[in-house]
Amino acid sequence: MTISAVEDFISFHGHQVWYRIVKPDQEDSKKLLLLCVHGGSGVPHDYLEPLSAIATA
Repeated sequence: MTISAVEDFISFHGHQVWYRIVKPDQEDSKKLLLLCVHGGSGVPHDYLEPLSAIATA
């Protein structure tokens, strides 16, 4: 199974907030959404990147 990702920015209180949505190419209605929020400004988000693998699990 393959996954696709969409990245963009939204405006929030005058700031640009980056987001990424990762999902399998084939939807499975039995899977739950997982929302991950990193630790804030100055904290990298790279530790969250391996979590995209669970989209195909």
